[in-house]
Amino acid sequence: MTSSTRPQAEPRSAYKAFRHISTRWADNDVYGHVNNVVYYSWFDTAVNGLLIERGASDIHSGGVIGLVIETQCNYFAPLAFPDAVVAGIRVAHIGSSSVRYEVALFPGAEEDALRGQRPFHPCVCGPRHAPPHALAPAITLCTGDLDVTHVLNAVDQAIASRQSMRQFLPTPVPKETIAHLLALASRAPSGTNTQPWRAYVLQGASRDALVAKVCQAHDALRANPALIAGYREEYDYYPEKWVSPYIDRRRENGWGLYGLLGIGKGDKDKMHAQHQRNFRFFDAPVGLMFTLDRVMGRGSLVDYGMFLQSIMVGARGHGLHTCPQAAWNGFAKIILPHIGAGENEMLVCGMALGYADEAELVNTFRTPRVSAKDFTTWLD
Repeated sequence: MTSSTRPQAEPRSAYKAFRHISTRWADNDVYGHVNNVVYYSWFDTAVNGLLIERGASDIHSGGVIGLVIETQCNYFAPLAFPDAVVAGIRVAHIGSSSVRYEVALFPGAEEDALRGQRPFHPCVCGPRHAPPHALAPAITLCTGDLDVTHVLNAVDQAIASRQSMRQFLPTPVPKETIAHLLALASRAPSGTNTQPWRAYVLQGASRDALVAKVCQAHDALRANPALIAGYREEYDYYPEKWVSPYIDRRRENGWGLYGLLGIGKGDKDKMHAQHQRNFRFFDAPVGLMFTLDRVMGRGSLVDYGMFLQSIMVGARGHGLHTCPQAAWNGFAKIILPHIGAGENEMLVCGMALGYADEAELVNTFRTPRVSAKDFTTWLD
């Protein structure tokens, strides 16, 4: 009996990427057709070959692996040696921690008829040395073969899931991933394409040395508040005089976080220790420092915001989290020489980057947002 819901064969134009596969004499079974297990090896060859080819997977030293958790195969016509085979690939669905590929096998000599199968090829991905993270969307985005609906869903999810994390795992972040995020963020808009950003990446010994220097200075300031005169930000991040509703939101944020951590209003030691967590990058293995040429105008800070947001949203696609940090700005006289910045550069902010320790209490803190209707005026 033939089911009315059985998938119908589709043309090559329904698929976005293609890879060629050569059949072998050993691929045939005793009936002269390609053995079922061979089809499944072709699915893996097609998908993984595409990811490797496009730089989205490093099977030897990369941070993620792919695991097939479910497959389904529909056969329309047999293949056999010595047929040439073309695998058509597309992304059918992106979840928070998985991606479903659909692969169709076409005979190399025909352009339209599907001859083989239309399988569902899920792939659940996670870091090799860390708890699972939502890395699958990043892998599929690298292919450039997503249906626009899935792209929109992935972007929405990346923006909505971004939050400032304040405790990270020691899991290393591959240099290639950091470089990719910075290259991706370089597409951020800027006035007349000035691209005013400059980024410094701190890992290992350089990161640890800066942490030690700034934490020492932070402790010295607490012991002698008069030293504050020597630690000034080069631009006003916050207003000189706070007014409502901004001061209300600031207080809500501060006491919401401290309340969650059991830090009371008079707990100065605990407050100091928690504030100093900034200067340890919240234990993230990667610290970023961003500078701006002093010759640039205030508008470049607008450009910078878009650049920084691009890094943070891009990081979510790789299962990473961030915490942008203006707290570093007062220690620019320590930071700028340490990173080798020129005399013409001023510090814009720092940022922690890594895999968040999502089991930590501090990372359950989610800041509220004003409803869009409260800040939007519609003019018809």
